Amino acid sequence: MAKVMLVEDDNNLREIYQARLSAEGYQLLSAKDGEEALAIAVKEKPDLIICDVMMPKVSGFEMLDILRSTQGIQNTRVIVMTALSQAEDKAKAEKLGADLYLVKSQVTLEDMARSVKNLLNQDGHSIPDKSITEQPIETPVQPEQKDDKLENLVQQEENHENEQAEIITPEEASEPKPEEHQDS
Repeated sequence: MAKVMLVEDDNNLREIYQARLSAEGYQLLSAKDGEEALAIAVKEKPDLIICDVMMPKVSGFEMLDILRSTQGIQNTRVIVMTALSQAEDKAKAEKLGADLYLVKSQVTLEDMARSVKNLLNQDGHSIPDKSITEQPIETPVQPEQKDDKLENLVQQEENHENEQAEIITPEEASEPKPEEHQDS
């Protein structure tokens, strides 16, 4: 059974990804930041790591850079899954040795699960046949609802990031601000 590690500082997203991948039969490990992920990777030697970029302590980019130079785990497959959609960020991930770069707002849980399966199949890992080895998992949340929840969480994360890093053009800065109405 393939061992997959999720590195995501958002607890809700991490739980959603874990639920989807555990339904595929993978052995899962998780970490909330790059520092914890590196410690786990050295000890557990996962077959594949899915990591966010913007995390506390050690970012996904820093983690990937350290991973690629660490004996025993340097060849671990890595999917970078992030809200960062700029070409420069993708290029940086590729330069650091990411096997795949996914933008959270542009992929579904099914896309993520398929990407994991495809990368692991390239390495010759046997993927569990759920129809033979597992009974259906009863869950109150349907896959479509999980995708909706994931999209909502991704949107909330992007909105939060946009609020923190609002860019004002020089033209906007020089324009007078509209007067606010105050009801009497």
